[in-house]
Amino acid sequence: MILASRSPRRKELLASCGVEFSIYDAGVKELTADSGVALEQLPAQNALLKARAVAERFPGELVLGADTMVICDGKALGKPGSLDESFRMLRMLSGKSHEVITGVALVWKEKNFTEVWNGVSHVRFKKLSGENIEEYISLVNTLDKAGAYAVQEHGELIIDHFDGELENIIGLPLIRLKQLLHELLQK
Repeated sequence: MILASRSPRRKELLASCGVEFSIYDAGVKELTADSGVALEQLPAQNALLKARAVAERFPGELVLGADTMVICDGKALGKPGSLDESFRMLRMLSGKSHEVITGVALVWKEKNFTEVWNGVSHVRFKKLSGENIEEYISLVNTLDKAGAYAVQEHGELIIDHFDGELENIIGLPLIRLKQLLHELLQK
C-alpha cells in the first residue's frame, strides 16, 4: 500500500490501522475554490487526483490519497501562507462553528478499484481575543494546517467542542477506511 501524502499526521493515523505502507508524494496541482467544483466536493476530488497520479506509477499497489479543508461561512480555508494569514483565519473562526471535510480516495489500478468519500466533522471555536490567537500561534506551527489549527495541538485553547470523528479533523477519517482496508487487504 502507498500513502500519496507526506503529511506526518496522516502517516501516524494510517500506521494506527496496522497496515504496512510506503509514502510517495503525488506532486499534483490541487483544485482550488475557484475551479468550478462545489466546495464540499473539493477534498474528495483532490484526494482522487493524488491517488490516481500515484496509482499510474504503481498500478499493482493500493494507493490512498487524502485532502482536508476547513469551510466557514461558505469560504474554504486551506493552509495559510503567512502568520498574518493564520491570525486572520483564527479570528474568522472565533466563536463560530465550521466544517472540516477530509476527502479520501483509494485507488488500485490493477484491480480496477476506486472508492472516494468525504469525512465530515463540525467544530465550534471558543470566542478568541487577539491575545488568545497570538498565544496559540506561538505554540503551534499553523502554516502547515488547514484553517491554521490542529485539534490535537493545544486545541483546548481554541476549541469549544466538536461533533464527528476526531481523526477526520486531524486529517484522515479512520472508521470507514479501516473497514475498507480490512476487506481489500485480507483477500
